[in-house]
Amino acid sequence: MRELVDTVSAYENKHESSIIVEPSILSGSLTLPSSKSHSMRWIILSSMDTNPTKINMNEIGKDVEALLQCLQKLGIQWDGHSITGGSLHPTQKILNCENSGTALRFLIAQVSTLDSIMTLDGDSTLRVRDSSHLTKLLGVNVNYLLETNELPIEIKGPFSLESVDIDVSKTSQYYSAVMLMTPRTSGFEINTIGEHVSRNHSELTWELCKRTGAVKVGVPWEVRCPEEVTIPPDASMSAFARLAQLEIINPANKSDSLGHILDRLDLTNSNDLITPMAAWLAIGEGGTITGARHAIYKESNRLIRTRDLLSSFGLSCELTSDGIVIPGNQILKKPQGIVETYGDHRIQMTAIILASKVGAIIENSNLHQIAWPSFLSQLEECGLKYQIE
Repeated sequence: MRELVDTVSAYENKHESSIIVEPSILSGSLTLPSSKSHSMRWIILSSMDTNPTKINMNEIGKDVEALLQCLQKLGIQWDGHSITGGSLHPTQKILNCENSGTALRFLIAQVSTLDSIMTLDGDSTLRVRDSSHLTKLLGVNVNYLLETNELPIEIKGPFSLESVDIDVSKTSQYYSAVMLMTPRTSGFEINTIGEHVSRNHSELTWELCKRTGAVKVGVPWEVRCPEEVTIPPDASMSAFARLAQLEIINPANKSDSLGHILDRLDLTNSNDLITPMAAWLAIGEGGTITGARHAIYKESNRLIRTRDLLSSFGLSCELTSDGIVIPGNQILKKPQGIVETYGDHRIQMTAIILASKVGAIIENSNLHQIAWPSFLSQLEECGLKYQIE
């Protein structure tokens, strides 16, 4: 157990410093990072292809890096450019998913196909994110190593069910994880229950599965990836460019946007937009965000924490059962204390842009590296004045 705690603490200690942002005049353009959603799905698929697949990403964030490191511990080859996959042959028994809920869910499904015990862990924000529905529906043996039903957990397969029922009302990641594990099984029936959220993400999963040889959901196939895959830009990050009133050098194609349409306030399929969207509505024309109840299951309870972030900058809003009502034409105020980020990179990134207008001290100076490592340096090129302490 000590080894698990030390692993997580080492990761979290990277985020103890704060960033002091001064009022700045921003102008110029941003280059969006590669889509984390596309990257992780292609990485899992290529880990099942015995032929090498070159994955072209213009940036590799900490979440994607965590997935790659875990797969290497499962015997998958990654040379920094290409993945060569095949059967899983664990070289280490502990997989540290750090901050990544996607990596955790995808890996739970992958290791559930093994006839051996694997331990999965993560940082403090990941430890409290519930993945019990996934482990239960897979029917594998699960042992919680702490008194609470949180990470770290031990999982022992192999998965052997003939059918699974997946609740898709909280997250689409369970459905995607199960589709992506199918080639490592003998096949099974997949049934979904509940009102489907983030449907575009699970549809992306199935589309990529079909591109590698899948014919029917739940039926295994021999995975054959393209020799080279170029990951598209992350359309959800366009929200930060809009909040900062900056141009985008590499806008995402509509087909790659996963529903991340900045003028649509129904976030049923794009809850990642909620925090920057709420901020630009508050200082702009106002509006009502709906369809975002599943945002409570992210790194933080992103509904409540978005409200808290706005409040720290003197902005008001009202939570509803599935979203936020935000009055418009509000005036930003400089926060009195340190702005909390709750281990959520989208909270931190929104805070940095708001602070560029009035100044602020923001905790977790490196948190953006989870998804967009060059975020701060690009903003600096656009005029952001800051220092790390």
